[in-house]
Amino acid sequence: MPTRKQKRRREKGRRHEYEYVYVDDEGHEVEVDEPHPDDRPAAKTKAPARDTGKAGGRALREPPEPSWSRSVKRAVPWQIGIFVLVVLVLRNSPLPSRILVALLYGALFVPLMYLTDRMVRNRWLKQQGRQPAKDKRTKPPR
Repeated sequence: MPTRKQKRRREKGRRHEYEYVYVDDEGHEVEVDEPHPDDRPAAKTKAPARDTGKAGGRALREPPEPSWSRSVKRAVPWQIGIFVLVVLVLRNSPLPSRILVALLYGALFVPLMYLTDRMVRNRWLKQQGRQPAKDKRTKPPR
């Protein structure tokens, strides 16, 4: 089954009627009765492959700068999931201890998400040949 992109391209090709013409020595366009294989339009030729750095052919997006607010937003679904999992799985423990364990594990997701974002960003910067930004918390040498 063709993809949407393939369908759109096929429809686009059917919408337009192409006329094959060539320019003579005097600069006038002359219609061609029957197109020859060498007279194909330039759009039909295959474009050279771009170096995207990925086997799939897609260019890599720049990861956003890590931030604590973004980490909190991304950690909330994980926190809910771990809360439900711990409360349901640890049935032999008292309910307050299950809730405490779930909250502690959930709280660990926020710094974990921040560190993961920072690691991904730094790796991307190194692949691009740029230097990762230094951590703002470190003190400059004296």
